Amino acid sequence: MGAWAGKILRVDLTNKTHKIEDLDSSFAKDFIGGQGFSSKILYDEVDPTIDALSPKNKLIFTSGALTGTGAVSASRGWVSAKSPLTGTIGFASFGGSFGPELKFAGYDILIVEGSSESPVYIWIDDDQVYIESAAKLWGKNTHITDDSLKKMIEPNSWKARDIHVACIGPAGENKVLMSSVMADKNRAAGRCGLGAVMGSKNLKAVAVRGSHPIPIGKPKEFRYAVKEALDRISKHPVGGNLFPAYGSGSLVEAYNVAGLVPSKNFQHGPVDFDKVANFSGQVIAENFMRRNKACYGCPLSCGGPCVVTNPSFAGRGERPEFETLGLMGGSCGIEQPEAILKINFLCNELGMDTMDVGNTLACAMELYEKNYIPAKDLGFRYLTLNFGDALAAVRLVEMTAYREGFGDTFADGGYRMAEQYGHAELFMGAKKMGFPAYDVRNAHGMGLAVATSTRGACHNRAYTLAAEILGTPVKLDPITEDGKAGLVYEMQNLTAALMDAAGICIFSIAGGHTPEDMYAQLATATDVGLSFEDCMIAGERIWNLQKLYNLKAGITKKDDTIPQRFLKEPAEYGPGKGTVVDLDRMLEEYYAIRSWDKDGVPTPAKLKQLELQ
Repeated sequence: MGAWAGKILRVDLTNKTHKIEDLDSSFAKDFIGGQGFSSKILYDEVDPTIDALSPKNKLIFTSGALTGTGAVSASRGWVSAKSPLTGTIGFASFGGSFGPELKFAGYDILIVEGSSESPVYIWIDDDQVYIESAAKLWGKNTHITDDSLKKMIEPNSWKARDIHVACIGPAGENKVLMSSVMADKNRAAGRCGLGAVMGSKNLKAVAVRGSHPIPIGKPKEFRYAVKEALDRISKHPVGGNLFPAYGSGSLVEAYNVAGLVPSKNFQHGPVDFDKVANFSGQVIAENFMRRNKACYGCPLSCGGPCVVTNPSFAGRGERPEFETLGLMGGSCGIEQPEAILKINFLCNELGMDTMDVGNTLACAMELYEKNYIPAKDLGFRYLTLNFGDALAAVRLVEMTAYREGFGDTFADGGYRMAEQYGHAELFMGAKKMGFPAYDVRNAHGMGLAVATSTRGACHNRAYTLAAEILGTPVKLDPITEDGKAGLVYEMQNLTAALMDAAGICIFSIAGGHTPEDMYAQLATATDVGLSFEDCMIAGERIWNLQKLYNLKAGITKKDDTIPQRFLKEPAEYGPGKGTVVDLDRMLEEYYAIRSWDKDGVPTPAKLKQLELQ
């Protein structure tokens, strides 16, 4: 088939059985891979009305069509299920090497069904599949689990290097609704609380090792397409310079100038410029980094190990990404870079999403400062939870993973916590999932993108900042609603097909990786006659299918919104100073462009066009 491994692996944890199925070629062409594959399987096989933590939910690991082929930045693997955090269709992706290794083992898709009575792990060694006891691993953090599991499977350390592990930490075991699935220790499938689904199945880890080559449809043309993309990225100021040097955190100061970095739970903006300089990507790289680290096949090398020696926040782990820096540093008001690094380390080790943890922390801080959360509820002896209280934030993160004290309330996410204290409006999120680190009053298109995202608040499904702030491929005025519905529509379809389904990292588009380059690699790797128009139709098909799933789950037009803070309280700074987001205007236009009715329901004609009727 070219690029696709061609097999689906189903593992039934209830009966401890597995079976292998062929990947249908028409299915592959229609949904491409990654999130496209999992969306179709969830729609066909998982009732949208079930309890997401019941055995009826299915946990699906997928790789993109280009994942592992050597295409530029094509390392992504996806984890999908009905989300326990949002109630929507749920999916999250990680980089590293787990996604490619799954394909090297011969599988595009791993579907985990049912649940085990006791902790287990799945071990995939090419054609051999085992379900083994994970009793010795239960309770361990993700780093210890990764190392220990490799030693259990392969005592030879050199051969163990070929094994890649995706696992949960204590947060997933305790069904924290913000829990993540961690791959290669520090690569997080963070969003939607899918670690809790994995924990509900008593599945501690999946380990995989493969030796099968991935076929390429047109090898010569594919190599040329890869070279063209690499050349373009190497000459781009972000892809060739900023990201390799400072990671995505290199954007912190520039985005703060644009009024995007949130301050104190999005109440104010921008973050004080002297303070934001303390937690920029440059500061992290120059003071705490040891070396750069890249995901499989990626020239951006935006990750890397960091070390903190400050006794209050000592630890080792991965460089934080922009969202972590913006939410912990800006929205939570934590100025010390050591503290932000410590929280990032803890979230990765315990298995939690830094974005939802950051939003929930900021929400708790505002609730506390406004006396909505009594001090006695926190259970702290010497700590408060004011904005900037780093030690309290670190302690609360630890408590959350184990549902200890107030951490039990915190563990269910910011929306439920704020609702419990009578002020759900103070949670900055959409569909119960925390906001990205952007004040959308200074980038109105991003407001529409977040509101209409099918998995909850998400910037990665339509990164409108590429046009609104970075000027890629063209510069658009960030403080207008004009043209934003069309922009979001096009970017959602493009992202669904050429990144989320193909397996290409969203960061690469900020680094100069163009849609044309992505398509050229996909078309020559698969060689099934995919035109660019076919890809855009596939992206639209995936998006509509996810919308249909959510409608059946009870997610309707009322959920396509963002917090009132962005709709009623004018921005204090930036190009949008004095403005709010006119979401109703953009949403009406967006529904019309998508051929959905006024309530956001896809029309029969649109479904027929997409062969989803």
